[in-house]
Amino acid sequence: MLALTLVSLSQFIHRQGRHWTNPYSFGATIFIVVIAFAWASLGGAGHFFESNPDWLMRDKVLGDLTLTDWPPAYSFVDGHAHILRTALGFFLPAAVVGKLFGIASVDVALYLYCAIGCSLFLLLLPLPKKPGGLLLGLLLVTILFSGMDYLGIVLITGTTPLFPLRLEWWVPFSYSSFTGAMHWAPNHAIPLLLVSVLFYRHWGHRSWPMLFMVMLPLTVIWTPFAAAAILPFLVLASWRWFAQGNQFSDSQISFVQLLASALLTILTLRLLTLDLAAIPALPSPTAAANWNFDTDRIALKYLLFILMEFAILALLLARDLRHSHGLFWLACAILTILPLLKFGPSNDLLLRLSTPCLVVILITLIEQIAQWTKAGKIPRAGYAIALILLIGAATPFNEMYRAATFKASVPDYGRSLVEQHWDTEPPHYVGVANSAWLNSVLSAPTRVPNASERRSQGLPPAAPAAVSR
Repeated sequence: MLALTLVSLSQFIHRQGRHWTNPYSFGATIFIVVIAFAWASLGGAGHFFESNPDWLMRDKVLGDLTLTDWPPAYSFVDGHAHILRTALGFFLPAAVVGKLFGIASVDVALYLYCAIGCSLFLLLLPLPKKPGGLLLGLLLVTILFSGMDYLGIVLITGTTPLFPLRLEWWVPFSYSSFTGAMHWAPNHAIPLLLVSVLFYRHWGHRSWPMLFMVMLPLTVIWTPFAAAAILPFLVLASWRWFAQGNQFSDSQISFVQLLASALLTILTLRLLTLDLAAIPALPSPTAAANWNFDTDRIALKYLLFILMEFAILALLLARDLRHSHGLFWLACAILTILPLLKFGPSNDLLLRLSTPCLVVILITLIEQIAQWTKAGKIPRAGYAIALILLIGAATPFNEMYRAATFKASVPDYGRSLVEQHWDTEPPHYVGVANSAWLNSVLSAPTRVPNASERRSQGLPPAAPAAVSR
């Protein structure tokens, strides 16, 4: 599959005659990359700073992939292996490094992977091409971009939130800031950010169907939410593409690209959907207790959430909107509808499908700020937007402050994912390999070593259960 994908990618590059050049000056490039690496260092990968509780499970997945031949199995029941199935695109490269250079190298490898993803995202944004105050300002706008959660909490509860606790989930809905998503779910956040900004950059180009034919299956390896989240925008782009008189043959999509796309998508989705029914479709009682899932005054909470998260900002931006009206209003429509949908213990549809919409609003904001700076005049709406951004910045600032000042944790590879999860198989990570045709293309599953076996191999003992859980 890797070879087939590389062939399809090479066909795309060859047919379009791409000669990529960096539009940024050397100084701006270094500045953006340094900011991206610093941003990623606070997210948990590398464990340079405090890592939130979700990294306990993430570390175990990385350890299991490094210490076990693939695919890792946690048990064998009735002749079926219960295997690891997760965002393999996020973990496998670091696990390969760990197999080559030892388990101590995987944490740094995963950090570099996240930092490169953050760098690519920032470099793909329409930022100033030379260093300066405007470049720094727009980078800060991106990293601190968020809804006005702080104000929402004050309005809904009448009290000010404790600093520096999380501000999201103040109502039964949540749109993660880009920083919050990087801290809590980088395996979802990075591909969602990249596919969103790539779409915005290229959707007006005649050859965009070929680009996405090659790219979308690769996002599925990271997270199937990326393909689902970008789908409404692809529908709009397809309608526009055909309305301009293009035919399918004009896309120049080859048979190899179709074959690679279909096979890679089918194989990956079949692996990710093994035993899918075991994954809870609605928030668990624990999640409902930890987050504010109280449905009292739900209509008021929904309206306030929409206003605080994007609607006020979007209406102010719409005053000076010069292009991409369809994308902008489609993004707003999706953000309005998403709170009505529910899937997963933490409502993953809400968290993930909102990202492309927020990227569209962010790029619109960046372009308008650049226009105001170039004209040397800020409209009155600009000052209101500045106030909204300042209030919203409290959410990502709390995340970064907490990461930078709380005690840093050390990754623990001394126990398996199942042992970490109270000796039960977490349904989000483990599935029953009961598909005959999928088993025919998978290697024979290998049992994951337990804590005692890892100690015999020279690994440090696992952290005490009271600490790690």
